[in-house]
Amino acid sequence: MNNEQLLSLAGEYGTPLFIYNADIMERQYNRLKSAFEGVNLNIQYACKALSNQAVLKFFDSLGSGLDTVSIEEVKLGLLAGFRPE
Repeated sequence: MNNEQLLSLAGEYGTPLFIYNADIMERQYNRLKSAFEGVNLNIQYACKALSNQAVLKFFDSLGSGLDTVSIEEVKLGLLAGFRPE
């Protein structure tokens, strides 16, 4: 995003404003997945890192599991669509 777009979003939503780039998150997820190709590995997104519902749903859509440390994080994961396996 360029400065004009960022300023427009800040004007619309106020500040502070956190903007996440799904393309970059997906690229990084796929880089990690590719680095361990051929290894029986399940990638687990750490809910404690960022529990935003849109971000959780996004990582679920990529096939990630969810690492949780509390019942609240489990509930957030279930709400986002993660399966309790």
